[in-house]
Amino acid sequence: MIELFNPPIARSFLTDGEHDNEGEIRPSPIILPFYFHPLAPGQEQMRILLISSPTWVEATIHDLHARGFADTNDWSSLVPGANPGEVVSILTRRRQRP
Repeated sequence: MIELFNPPIARSFLTDGEHDNEGEIRPSPIILPFYFHPLAPGQEQMRILLISSPTWVEATIHDLHARGFADTNDWSSLVPGANPGEVVSILTRRRQRP
């Protein structure tokens, strides 16, 4: 069953101040994954976010893969960001606390 709800309202946060829609009120996008895997005892978690245009986010993911930082399959799928034309991808890493 799908439950409908009214999404929270947020103000846009465009940074250059030259847009007609500055201060526009619109629904906040949901950018985190819908699933949650609890941490095991003694584990900690780090999330890295990439937020930009789809082409730049994908290029950065592939560049980080080429440098041996993270496999391309470790990143979340591209999700719409807060601003038009913007997407978000999340990398989650877990480790045992030292």
